[in-house]
Amino acid sequence: MFWKFDLNTTSHVDKLLDKEDVSLEELMDEDDVLQECKAQNRRLLDFLCQQQCMEQLLSLITHEPPEDMDEKVRFK
Repeated sequence: MFWKFDLNTTSHVDKLLDKEDVSLEELMDEDDVLQECKAQNRRLLDFLCQQQCMEQLLSLITHEPPEDMDEKVRFK
């Protein structure tokens, strides 16, 4: 019966956002971060719109990763 299940599940992204010192890298490593953005998760969008995060995102987009970086992380 469906009423036995807890339908108020918290996403991994929300659990990370509950942490005081969550980093952009931690959030970007989550598989469902794009889905949460598409679902307009207000907490996630507020976090990503902070100036520091926007600057990090811009830097990640516009700069090549270092050559000595692990290939798995470099092309993720």
